[in-house]
Amino acid sequence: MVESLSLNLKRLWQYAVNQSIALPLMGLGLVLVLVISPVGEFPLNDDWIYSKTVQHLLETGQYKAHPYLNATLIAQSYWGAMFCKIFGFQFTVLRVSTLVLALINAWAVAKSGMVLGFSRNLALLCGGMIATSPLILQLSYSFMTDVPFLAMSNLSGFFFLKALRYPKPQLIAWGSGMAALAFLVRQFGILLAIAFVITAAWLVWRKRYVWTSAMTIAILMPWLGVIGLYVVWGDTLTSKTPILEVPQSYAGPLLDALRHVPVVLCYLGLFALPLELGRIAQIIRGHEVWLGRQKSILIGFCGFSVFTFWFPQILYGFGKVIFHHDAPWLLQYPTRMPLILYRSLLDFGLGPLQLPDAQFKSTVQLGEWWWVLTGPVVLVAGLLFVTLIDRGWSSVWDKPAAGAQYNQVLQNQDLFLVWWAVLSLAATYNPFRAVLVDRYLLVALVPFVLLLGRDLMRHSLKLKRALKLTAIGTMAIAIFSVASLQEYMAWNHTAWAAHHKLETKYHAASNVVEGIDTYNGWFNSEAYMERHNTRSWWAVANKGESPWVLDNQYVIASTEPRSGYEVLERIPYFSWLGWKERKIVLFRRSNVQVKP
Repeated sequence: MVESLSLNLKRLWQYAVNQSIALPLMGLGLVLVLVISPVGEFPLNDDWIYSKTVQHLLETGQYKAHPYLNATLIAQSYWGAMFCKIFGFQFTVLRVSTLVLALINAWAVAKSGMVLGFSRNLALLCGGMIATSPLILQLSYSFMTDVPFLAMSNLSGFFFLKALRYPKPQLIAWGSGMAALAFLVRQFGILLAIAFVITAAWLVWRKRYVWTSAMTIAILMPWLGVIGLYVVWGDTLTSKTPILEVPQSYAGPLLDALRHVPVVLCYLGLFALPLELGRIAQIIRGHEVWLGRQKSILIGFCGFSVFTFWFPQILYGFGKVIFHHDAPWLLQYPTRMPLILYRSLLDFGLGPLQLPDAQFKSTVQLGEWWWVLTGPVVLVAGLLFVTLIDRGWSSVWDKPAAGAQYNQVLQNQDLFLVWWAVLSLAATYNPFRAVLVDRYLLVALVPFVLLLGRDLMRHSLKLKRALKLTAIGTMAIAIFSVASLQEYMAWNHTAWAAHHKLETKYHAASNVVEGIDTYNGWFNSEAYMERHNTRSWWAVANKGESPWVLDNQYVIASTEPRSGYEVLERIPYFSWLGWKERKIVLFRRSNVQVKP
């Protein structure tokens, strides 16, 4: 029996090392959880809003959108509630539910790579790179909507890619169903179904794909279910805080539109940098021959990008000198990475920091060194743009060699990836949205990663060196991601411990504390909105007040001194990012009388 068990374990090990996609990714997930524990009874970022929705569902048995909710969230709420039904309502349990979806997301990306003809090693690298990307890893440790949405949308992409190879109604039904579930997390989920319908329509017209009435039923049925949910639940799905607003001036949205594609591709280039390192190595070694047209597109895009980054400053200078008109808002546009004002990606760490620090500085400051990184990132963004143009052109117009059915399947899949990427790029720009946050751009990451992987596989005989560079880059970014996550979890643990100390030692009620946003939102949001007689978060935020704060007799921050306040305590924590000790400071307003 011992010998049989040993043989089975050996076979399992060989399967995990040589064949399996799921087991290596599960091993990666286990290592991450052991290194950085997800345990912590506190919300993160804005997920207290989503957690309250799950809490209401558990208490009443009915779904009702939280007043400050903008995402659809229905599917994610029931997913989180399922875990809480088993283990009880806890923030840690909700976090674990997201980590499970993060693993599914990585698996879906890797399996999509296999369907596209990637080698197993490249497919695993793509899945691992997505799992350990800085923003995705941090969001995996929260109950935010980003990772659940990515998991469902990337599962949808996997089934649609497979349906383009094996045209079966069942696969289309699964793809459409996953897209509908993604929509029931965030509205962008509909993009996958639209991309597939556009792709299929073109291919049928070009007689490159056979479409049946069963496929029509398969694509439509999940969305009829979504329509039914909206008919039945009606107002319970409506948020009281609209995310879309009519801008006071269209000058800003027009500038954002001009810069949008270069900015988004720079961020995607930063997130997908390991794959681009492999491709650049192939180009340098002459494995990929570039045409004059490709070089022109690359140079043109890079030049246009640099121009758009500086264009607001140019407009400011012209307005100041020629028209004697001062428009300081133009100077708020960054000219180098990070290129988005409202961002999670700080100078060299992850956020957003949600403590009331007027001038917070992250552990490691890149400062002007971001210029050194911006140049390569613009080049990588140019390569992404060239890839998009090349794959789009060839998948639409180039004819595969006679009898080359496999090549035609690849072209069909390329066309779907291109539409997925284009629609994702377009969806991330909205002139009626108040802010753009860098995590919103993750919706477009996976189709570009898969397109880059396809470019690497075009030279599969020379793939070994490129894969080494990609693996090294992935590991380097994963190490940074883990260090950033450790700091993020550490200061959140410490900040919530500080709140607990104020409550127990100094007898401070939640309504007299200005501290971490998640604390004030969880305890004070209802009273805060009643005070301001509104349900619109933006109506209050535009007044410049601290979010969800009723009174600031006590303050929790990470910087000092603070005018008008005395320091009660300093609570230290250790950060791997910078490898130094930092602190959370408890303040009390100087004129506050201490309760006995």
